[in-house]
Amino acid sequence: MKHKFPLTKFFISSFYSRPKQTMLQVVLIIAFIYLYIQLTAANVAIYFLGDIQEYMLYNLVISNILVFSLNSYLSISTVFHYHEFDMMASLPIKPERIVASKVCSSLIVPICISIVTQIPTLLFIVISMEFVEAVKLLLFLPISNLFTTLLLLFILSVINRFRHRFVSNVVYLFSNILAVSLVMIAFAVFIKQNLREGMGLLFSEIELSSISELKGSISILLNLMYETNLHLPFIGTMIREFTSSSFSWMFFFFIGLLIIISSLLFFLITKNIAINYFINGHIEISQTSRKKSRMYNIKSEWGYYLQRELWVIQSEAYFKMQIVLGLLFPPVISFILLITIQTGWLLLDTESVYFEKYFAYTLLLLSCMNNNSGTPYSREGKYFYLSNYLPFNARTIFFSKVIVASATSMIAIITSFLVYSLLGYMNMDSFMMMLIVLFLVTCYNLLAPIYDKKNPSTEWGNPSEAVKSNPNVLVSLCYGVPVIILIVLIHFVILLLGISSFWSTVLILMLSVFFTFALIHWLSKTLFQSRIAS
Repeated sequence: MKHKFPLTKFFISSFYSRPKQTMLQVVLIIAFIYLYIQLTAANVAIYFLGDIQEYMLYNLVISNILVFSLNSYLSISTVFHYHEFDMMASLPIKPERIVASKVCSSLIVPICISIVTQIPTLLFIVISMEFVEAVKLLLFLPISNLFTTLLLLFILSVINRFRHRFVSNVVYLFSNILAVSLVMIAFAVFIKQNLREGMGLLFSEIELSSISELKGSISILLNLMYETNLHLPFIGTMIREFTSSSFSWMFFFFIGLLIIISSLLFFLITKNIAINYFINGHIEISQTSRKKSRMYNIKSEWGYYLQRELWVIQSEAYFKMQIVLGLLFPPVISFILLITIQTGWLLLDTESVYFEKYFAYTLLLLSCMNNNSGTPYSREGKYFYLSNYLPFNARTIFFSKVIVASATSMIAIITSFLVYSLLGYMNMDSFMMMLIVLFLVTCYNLLAPIYDKKNPSTEWGNPSEAVKSNPNVLVSLCYGVPVIILIVLIHFVILLLGISSFWSTVLILMLSVFFTFALIHWLSKTLFQSRIAS
């Protein structure tokens, strides 16, 4: 077995490489510590507001949601991408071994992150002298994480088995996103069908008029969530055994069952991907290397600079995949959210003046959660420095990058609001909220590339290092998010002061327009002043 581990280590180091710049390493560590502190604070609150059984269930749910989310994002660009094909195809290594190493590399990182976040949970349980629960947490949590991850990978591996039948990378990517979404919807429907009146009871018990009532409501929520989950078929029995204060043969039976099923899923995943490894790898590499770029004779300087940005995006299939994700992620999530509201899964008052604001600003957050606007200079790689010595207009390059990123976000936002309209929610306020979101996402895209322009990560051997593994994305949030948060806070403060929904939306729309043009003017005058002077 030991001869397989170096290959797994190779994939881990290739997919999850550490940034070379010391400052970026520090930023990444600070971001992780901040996230860890938030999770620890939530653990403290749940620990004191619920009992040990509810605390165990809460951490089990959070842990599995975390690994599912991480693997949904990471696996498409690791397990089901063929970065290594050119190198591995000519080596005397069986496809099954290559695939098994890739799958192991995609399992290790998310599960390790999940386990690390559970350290405060384990400490609290040990301090409470609940040693049985501590052992159960150590045994059951990693195995449940492994099962959750492998179940998702198995579904995606079935699609990957027929990868060569997809006409393009975009269609294949959309199929993966749709599969992940359907898994979430199916699980939500399963829970709703089995909870019966549980969700209505949950929300009817909530009281938020004071701090003491808020604490009481959280305690009630935890208790009701625990009690209602115990009524789920099979899952309820497993939860009861996991949270009980004693060991039983049934608990070890469930552990053994999950291990057997996980082993079977691992075997099937490996077979599904390996069976057409050479065919799918060759097709993906040929699609990636196919020269689709062409020169259009556009009588405009802006036209040529925009073409340059499109060439950069088309230079790597991974960059194109990120653009497609930016186009699909907001409307798909919006559709799922609105459908769950209409079916009664989420009990939100759609007649409230806050509903369209919540939807619009949630959409704004989804549109900013991409790696496109924060890493436009890093994507150029070694050609970035060449552009500094050619007679290019630095201002036009910057704003052409903003236009491409903003166009992607705007298409996603408009598509999401079309879904919003088709489901019967659109009105004049909603239309103005759409305009506000369009201007605010432009503000974000104007600010996000500033750090990457000054400190691009150009020394990358894998395109994912330039985008997904680039800590410049985190720094770009610090540049772009404050303006958005400020305007959103102003909007809700105006509403709380009693100004009508219509006039508050008009004021925020005017403010958003002002901020957008003020940023364009400020960036034109200050960001490129030294370059112009030289």
